Amino acid sequence: MKRRILCLCMDVTDHDIETAIAEGFDQTETLKRFTAVLMGPCEGKSCALNVLREFARLTGKNIAELRVPTLRPPIRPLPLAVMGAEES
Repeated sequence: MKRRILCLCMDVTDHDIETAIAEGFDQTETLKRFTAVLMGPCEGKSCALNVLREFARLTGKNIAELRVPTLRPPIRPLPLAVMGAEES
């Protein structure tokens, strides 16, 4: 059986989601910790729906009843020189 990649950033497959659920990580927040899904450069913007659909299918839950993990916006690094500069 072919595996489907659900999160391109972190290379998470449908098999990884199945394994996580089998190991007891059957909540979306714990699934995120077990697989590192939604933690890549896109922070879930491109893969969250794929992952939630697969999670709902495997657990028999409705997508509407799932708690969507917090999707944080990417941050822009702040140079140390800016933080150490004196006010003018």
